[in-house]
Amino acid sequence: MMNPYQTLTSSILNQAGLNCHAVFRLADLPEAMRNSLHDANPDYLHYRQLILIGHGGKDFWAALTAQNSTQTEQQTQQLTRQDDQHPVDDFTVSKVNAFMQTEHPQTEYTLLYPGAYLLNLQELGQLAGWHHASPFMVGINASFGSWFAYRAVILANTDLPVTALHQSAPPCQRCEEKICIRICPAAALTVDSYDLQKCLHYRQQENSLCEVNCIARWSCPEAPEHRYTKEQMQYHYGCSIRMIKHIA
Repeated sequence: MMNPYQTLTSSILNQAGLNCHAVFRLADLPEAMRNSLHDANPDYLHYRQLILIGHGGKDFWAALTAQNSTQTEQQTQQLTRQDDQHPVDDFTVSKVNAFMQTEHPQTEYTLLYPGAYLLNLQELGQLAGWHHASPFMVGINASFGSWFAYRAVILANTDLPVTALHQSAPPCQRCEEKICIRICPAAALTVDSYDLQKCLHYRQQENSLCEVNCIARWSCPEAPEHRYTKEQMQYHYGCSIRMIKHIA
């Protein structure tokens, strides 16, 4: 199936699995979003465009692990270590910088995310047509289901074609079975609400099925062919459970 979100022809991004793109004119963004950008980076008015980059499906993880497989065993272990390494962000930043510096040389740009700036990525995703709400609190769309993520936001003085937004009906509206709600081991989901405390409590229990997974998300029938691999699920949910246990 064609990926409607792959709007940039960049071989650097697409070969890295960074296959979802949206380009906005800053002047066209909603006022509230422009105000948020100003709060994040007062110099944003120096730029003309905002570029949102994400990944959908398994290709990003395959590219990341393939790069690590050519490095030393010690470097490869960064994908599972429990320290402050950020291999996913590091890989993304390296590819985004290569994209800008190789394919748009001499173009001024600032990488807002990953970084120290606070941005509402889901609002950008909604504006791009990527993001609809789901009972399990992960964005969902008809092309990739919930198996996509936001990876980078760039402010740039590029002149890229502004993305024609891909609008689709929220997948959860046409789902009659609501398997995710029924199967959630923590009983944390309803059609209208999500009980965060139930979810966190269950994930920390001994022998929890959701320690390094989300059974509700995994059960979703939307785009199952794009589900992350077991290793990718363990990485992302492993990071979150370590943070939960650290805070608790």
